[in-house]
Amino acid sequence: MAEEGKRPFQSQIDAAGEGQLSMSFSGDVRVNAEEFVFMDRDCQAMKDKIRDLQNIAKRIANREVWGLGEAPDTWPLSGKVLVKRFRDKAMGDQSGNSVHAILERHYEIIDGIQELHRVIAQRYLDTDSEFASRYNEVMASAPQGFQGQQ
Repeated sequence: MAEEGKRPFQSQIDAAGEGQLSMSFSGDVRVNAEEFVFMDRDCQAMKDKIRDLQNIAKRIANREVWGLGEAPDTWPLSGKVLVKRFRDKAMGDQSGNSVHAILERHYEIIDGIQELHRVIAQRYLDTDSEFASRYNEVMASAPQGFQGQQ
């Protein structure tokens, strides 16, 4: 996980941008432009889905009437406590254990993975004309959404 206050994968992103990130592969590994395009597209689709889920959590937290006995003339304490717990679980403290906060941490991780792959792809685009040609071709024709989804 990232250091406090630091974006996930930031040190790897910085190293890749400076050409200092390296990996050792066997002779069977090939850099595939399609995989970089699909990784970018799928990360974006996942980030979009996380934002959709966060909006649902916001709507849950902001719901006015729950029908759980929270009205003043019904069970005055039990219903209100239950509704507060649901609201807190949906939005609650953004540094804590709410659904919204957990999804935000997932978003940041996926964003870091996406940025790392973009930086690496850019390094290949800048230095390998065959990779650049294939990457641009795939980018122009890549379907939207998660890889493999219809």
